[in-house]
Amino acid sequence: MPVLIAIILQKDNHGGLSLHRHSSFIGLFQQPPQGGSEFLLCPVGFDPPPRSAPVSDTMDFDERASRQAEVMYLTRDLTEVRRRTIEALGLTPGMRVLDVGSGPGLFADEMAQTVGPTGCVRGVDISESMIGLARTRCADKPWVDFQIADAVSLPFEDEYFDACVSVQTLEFVADVDAALREIHRVLKPGGRLAVSDADWGATSWRCEDAALCERVMNGWLQGFAHLRLPLTLKSSIEAAGFVDVSARAIPVLNTACEPESFSFQFIRQLQGVVPARTDLTQEEVDAWASELRGLDERGAYFFSQTRYLFTADKPL
Repeated sequence: MPVLIAIILQKDNHGGLSLHRHSSFIGLFQQPPQGGSEFLLCPVGFDPPPRSAPVSDTMDFDERASRQAEVMYLTRDLTEVRRRTIEALGLTPGMRVLDVGSGPGLFADEMAQTVGPTGCVRGVDISESMIGLARTRCADKPWVDFQIADAVSLPFEDEYFDACVSVQTLEFVADVDAALREIHRVLKPGGRLAVSDADWGATSWRCEDAALCERVMNGWLQGFAHLRLPLTLKSSIEAAGFVDVSARAIPVLNTACEPESFSFQFIRQLQGVVPARTDLTQEEVDAWASELRGLDERGAYFFSQTRYLFTADKPL
């Protein structure tokens, strides 16, 4: 029986995180949809306890995972997130831009084309393999540079950058407030900030084997420091000293499992990452992926996730 899972977790009695199945629809549906599908719905308003490490070491991508992530970032869904995020920065030639969590360098490469050689782009990441991909991508732009660095200890002088972007990074950082204070420090007065993260606690994915889907998603999410970061980002950005904070939603909706969609490549990412980081076997994760593709073949596929883009300014 197909199941649409809303990946909304809650703390258990031991302070851990778990997915819970509820037979009620909590007022969202008067009756189950056609075909007798079930829904998994859980209480909201949680965030996991802070981790001791500045950044989650379980999400340090090796070369294989980095290359798969690069393919995922090139999908039409995340290309749109990138376009809207860069647009929100309002970049012009000659600006100095910082990318916190620069990954394979896609943001840096596109921003570098706008600021040009009279400006500069600096990217930081904790993954050596991601830094390698980024340097290769931007090798033809000497005004772009990347280095290994932590978001809570940026290796730049005060008030150096005109703008900063951080996408799908702060959710891995245990001390988000410290990272935002560091970004505030290195931005010039009047500098622009754009931060984008997903609400993983409200991701919906239709599947057939609910128990297996829960195990796969728990295997992925255990590497996060914050699963529902957008719920508290506005107040955190303001507390760091920024003003004029605004937020907008960028939905990712896939009703077909196509290679150019985010969820198709995300499935492949999970197939490569989850067995290496959990007790799930490759065969189990592959079976989960096969079930999702079977739903697609029957025209019954559904994936939905919302990314949230926050923009703010450092006061003059």
